[in-house]
Amino acid sequence: MTIDRGNEQNAPPASTQIVRAVREGGAAPAAAWAFAFLVVRLFAISGYNWDTAFLVSTTLGLEDGLRILFGSFMTARLVVAPLLVTLLPLLMAAFLWSPKGRRPTVVLLAGLALTTLTSLTLSYRAWWLLPATAAVFGVLVLIHRRQAGAPLRRLLAATIERIGWVVAIGALGVALATQTPWVPRERIETTNGRITGYVMSVDPGYLNVLTDDHNFVIVLTSDVISRD
Repeated sequence: MTIDRGNEQNAPPASTQIVRAVREGGAAPAAAWAFAFLVVRLFAISGYNWDTAFLVSTTLGLEDGLRILFGSFMTARLVVAPLLVTLLPLLMAAFLWSPKGRRPTVVLLAGLALTTLTSLTLSYRAWWLLPATAAVFGVLVLIHRRQAGAPLRRLLAATIERIGWVVAIGALGVALATQTPWVPRERIETTNGRITGYVMSVDPGYLNVLTDDHNFVIVLTSDVISRD
């Protein structure tokens, strides 16, 4: 009795298969970037104080991830606006000039970037955003039309090929530069005076509040007169 080992001999080593699986899988890298974003945001809103960041983390649950992500970008419009002016043209360039740019993820990110940019333009009458985005894309077109070996064109091609890294690093930049929490700022009148800050969570009998100067305080609900 003989065993045909032809397929086994032609198969790639197990280590190669593992590396290929890791590269093709998207869930684990996405989870790692999301965890990094959350950690950076915790330290940023806590004034990069370890103890305060720990106290803020106790107010979070597994269901808060989307709220933190969405709220962080909504409160960071002054950082998000110039980031979108750069990222949207790069995403469009990736879609037009790179085979990888037609992946559903890139198309989805481009659509989200365009929607967010339009919303910022209409909400805050920031009419400069659209011309600035068009100008950046025009510069990318000029670079793309240069000779194939030109340094700027090679740099553009390398950036487009790594567009996922660019978007992820941009998101971390937003998390790093924004010290405003993802919840609205409130003025809380209490029997002991006024507290201005952000209510991170409401638990039975008390509020967890992060003040403007990055102090974490617990306020008894029985002491609260009003919240505005």
